[in-house]
Amino acid sequence: MKKRRKRRKYYDWPSEISKGNTNKFYNSTDYDIWREQVLERDHYECQFFAGKYDDGIHKPDVIKPVVATTAHHKIPIKERPDLCLDINNGVALSFEAHEIIEDRARWKFKKKKKPLTEEKW
Repeated sequence: MKKRRKRRKYYDWPSEISKGNTNKFYNSTDYDIWREQVLERDHYECQFFAGKYDDGIHKPDVIKPVVATTAHHKIPIKERPDLCLDINNGVALSFEAHEIIEDRARWKFKKKKKPLTEEKW
C-alpha cells in the first residue's frame, strides 16, 4: 500500500469538478483513499479481464487473471460529479484494460506481425 499524504484541506469535490478542476481531484488524498478502497474491495484483480465488468462496448479476448492497478469511474465524473467518491461507482482495472475501455488503446498493445520473409544477409 502506498504511503498517503496528509489531508491538506477539505474540498467540496462536486463543485470543484463542475468548475473543471479534475486534475486537482486526481492529485488529492481523497482520490487516493477512494482508489485504495476500490482496489481492496475487488481484491486487486482486474474485473475487465476476469469477465466481471462489461461496459457494453468492449469485451476481453481472453479471460485471464491480471493484477489491477487502476480504479476507474463507471460513470465519468464530468457527467456526475456527485459520484466522484462513491465506491460503488468504481471498478478495479489493469492499466491495459483501462486504456481499452477509455479507447486509448487503438495503437497500443497490438502484436507486431512478422515479416513475410526474413532477410539473411
